[in-house]
Amino acid sequence: MASPASSPSIAVGQTIGNYTITAKLGEGGMGVVYLAEHPVIGRKVAMKAIHPELSRNPEVVSRFVTEAKAVNQIGNEHIVDIHDFGTTPEGDFYFIMEFLQGEALADRLARESVIEPGRALGIAAQVADALAASHAHGIIHRDLKPENIFLIAKGGSKDFVKVLDFGLAKLTLGDDKVSHKTRTGSVMGPPYYMSPEQCEGRPN
Repeated sequence: MASPASSPSIAVGQTIGNYTITAKLGEGGMGVVYLAEHPVIGRKVAMKAIHPELSRNPEVVSRFVTEAKAVNQIGNEHIVDIHDFGTTPEGDFYFIMEFLQGEALADRLARESVIEPGRALGIAAQVADALAASHAHGIIHRDLKPENIFLIAKGGSKDFVKVLDFGLAKLTLGDDKVSHKTRTGSVMGPPYYMSPEQCEGRPN
């Protein structure tokens, strides 16, 4: 059995760039997300750092960089903002993104089971807006699922959508040339939410 991935060498109280780490928010297969705060102006952000052993894997690092690049190219209000990118002195790759207070659509569905049709359509329309903006920039998300759709309170709405995690995004150029992709035939993404061509590992 493979040993679990070790966490980045980042500790609560540590200062990285202009921000001080104040708490650990969560951990996934690719990395860890921390809460951080600017010590002078008090701005709170989320910091996502890659697992140390994965930082030696060029494909994983490429996905991590792709996420930051893709999000900043799109610039849509329904896609989480990424403000900065860098590495710690210990070699941990990280990026700084906006701190969101709310819940994932997956958690909302687990709690409410059924969402009233009007609200559900409103959420779906915002997700569609985010994806339309993404596709207009030649970027395909490839990991869209309720866990990566975050709902916050904003502008009078309790269901303002923020699409997260472009780590598996494919960046395409004008004539369908791919600037970042997984190996031909490889299948990556959430099975329950993948398109047929994605499940089959088709290049296009």
